[in-house]
Amino acid sequence: MPTDFSPDFTGVASADRSIDQRFQFIRQALAPAEQLMIALTLCVGLLAFTLAQISGQAVAWDKFLISFVPSVGLILLGCFVRNKRNMPRAAMTAISAGIYIGFSGVIAILIYLRFPFDVPMIDDRLMAIDAALFGYSWQGFTTAMATYPTLGKVIGAIYGTSLAQLFLVIFILGFLGRLVDLHRLLITGTLSLLMAVGFWWTWPSLGPSAYTSLPVEVETALGLVHGHAEGSFLMQMATSGVPLISPEIIMGTIAFPSYHTVMLCLAVGFVWRTWAFWPMVLLNIGMLPSILSHGGHHLSDMLGGIVVFFIAFLIAVKLVPRDG
Repeated sequence: MPTDFSPDFTGVASADRSIDQRFQFIRQALAPAEQLMIALTLCVGLLAFTLAQISGQAVAWDKFLISFVPSVGLILLGCFVRNKRNMPRAAMTAISAGIYIGFSGVIAILIYLRFPFDVPMIDDRLMAIDAALFGYSWQGFTTAMATYPTLGKVIGAIYGTSLAQLFLVIFILGFLGRLVDLHRLLITGTLSLLMAVGFWWTWPSLGPSAYTSLPVEVETALGLVHGHAEGSFLMQMATSGVPLISPEIIMGTIAFPSYHTVMLCLAVGFVWRTWAFWPMVLLNIGMLPSILSHGGHHLSDMLGGIVVFFIAFLIAVKLVPRDG
């Protein structure tokens, strides 16, 4: 029987102390807001795993776990350079980027676990609201845009920059040492996405492209990112489900509220009073029509995205005060 002085016991004890020291090192290297967001990410991941087991939904866990490697690597790198290399700006940038990558991955699984829908979609009501209040229809808007094919393709390229813009904002805030703003960005981005998913789980919508067939020449002229083929695929998932959730099939699914609109607000709002503000404003002027056309969104989706952003931002301001 091993005693406190036996080689077997001391070896196990030393290993346990080593593991404890590593976790203590990581905890000490993370700010409270970062710990909160990592905990939220782990909770969402656990929820997604539990729901997948309960529902019997097949998920390519191995492929998703591989995609989380950059997230974990960036967080650990940030902890190291914060504690061992005294590089706080590089640390906050790496940790924030890692957290957002990780959260985006687990929330994508949670989104796709909603398919197929067991409640009516609200797209018909959203289209009716758009028509009654704004005289807007997706078919009319995209057809009008198709008369300016060069502009249509330019804003299509802009549409694809949303995620890159967000990581650029993380880099800018980290480089400038604006820790409070960076943590508010992180909390606003994750909470707004969580709220958008929660609303969409309860009242699902796919956007007008799932219901409207555009002339081929219109889609071709615009180089439409989210056209009828993508809309039809969403409708198929909504009615028949997903055989296997894997990274290869992940695409924009939530119509209302529009998370692309949230990312626009994040990109512009959080670089206020930096050199990047006006370039971001100019770039995202083109993002506005691209969300509607290339994103296949209702106009009311964008309004919903703005509301979600401001709610999440107000929460972030409370959680990360300037004097904290």
